[in-house]
Amino acid sequence: MSLLSNTALKKIFVDGFYRTHAAMLVFIFVMLISYCFFINTLGTVRPDQIDFWQFFFTISLVSNPLMMILYLIGSTLYAYKSLKYVLSQLALPQQEFLYYSFTALNKKQQFTTWCIVQTCIFIPVLCYTLYAISIGIVFGYYLISIGILFFQLLLVLAGAYIYLKESNRLIEVNKPNWLLRVSRKWSKPVFLLYSFQVFNQSKLAYTLTKLLSWVLISSVLVVFADLKDDSRLLMLVTSCIVVAHVVLIYQEKVFNNRYLSFLPNFPFTKKKVFFSFCLNYLVLLLPEICWIFTNFDILTSFGLIAFAFSTVLLFRSLLLLNAIQIKGFLIWIFCLFFLFYLFIMFGFGLILIPLNFIVAWIVFRRNYLNNNCIGI
Repeated sequence: MSLLSNTALKKIFVDGFYRTHAAMLVFIFVMLISYCFFINTLGTVRPDQIDFWQFFFTISLVSNPLMMILYLIGSTLYAYKSLKYVLSQLALPQQEFLYYSFTALNKKQQFTTWCIVQTCIFIPVLCYTLYAISIGIVFGYYLISIGILFFQLLLVLAGAYIYLKESNRLIEVNKPNWLLRVSRKWSKPVFLLYSFQVFNQSKLAYTLTKLLSWVLISSVLVVFADLKDDSRLLMLVTSCIVVAHVVLIYQEKVFNNRYLSFLPNFPFTKKKVFFSFCLNYLVLLLPEICWIFTNFDILTSFGLIAFAFSTVLLFRSLLLLNAIQIKGFLIWIFCLFFLFYLFIMFGFGLILIPLNFIVAWIVFRRNYLNNNCIGI
């Protein structure tokens, strides 16, 4: 049973890891071999010093504490990649048989097997470590050499222990998060479902979007600090806010295609569908809307918000074009942002508000029923 388990785990995790990361490993291997054997020194070097300079990196690894720390950090990152790969494979449905077969072994046998698996994954790192230790011992650097090997072994044992705990953990059904528990009894409009999806499944994307939004706002206001009250600058800032949210706009279309494909069968008018999805962006842009209202007068604030929503609707409508993919969508965004910049700089920014609404509505009306799948 133990022999069969070793073979199965090696084929699943070790072979799979090397297939997935083959390009990275080959690049590092070729780079190190090229450095050690084919590098030419600059200037005149005596023949008895050539070997030292060819192996300078390896010698520094076992003689310089800073180089040693950098190498240990690199080894830790390699261990993290292996850990991430194995755990992701364990979570796949086709690997569930391991929870009912491999776990029949006692914990000691399981741990030994996982140590073998992690050692096989670590073979490239261990080979170079042993090579560096050999060079270090030749040049008399014993302490750091032993410390590097000891740290590598700790990484192998730690990885094996994590695999052991994970493979023996019961498969639990994911509990709903606090948002789903709180909003369970709420009446959720169909046009607002994407907002719940963002706060439930895409919190990282939302956080990064907000961070990018505030970075763009701060950068523009710092660069043009003497024009803070200029309406052109404010419209440019608003354009940056919307552009920062293009990922969420794109993901909304993916969400609608996947989960709300039945929507055209409902007795909703095109105008209602066109404007009702703004509910999502009213929620998602709420921090920026609050910032606008607290920093500018009412009339200016409403103008900026109208411009933001007209731009959002235009970007959303572009996604309805037949066979448009993420690359084409980003090209459209870049071109439109440049066009907006020209309109704003020449003082025609307010014209963009009705123009965006009109173009967005025309594109939406002609392409709403297109059964196109967005390529990712």
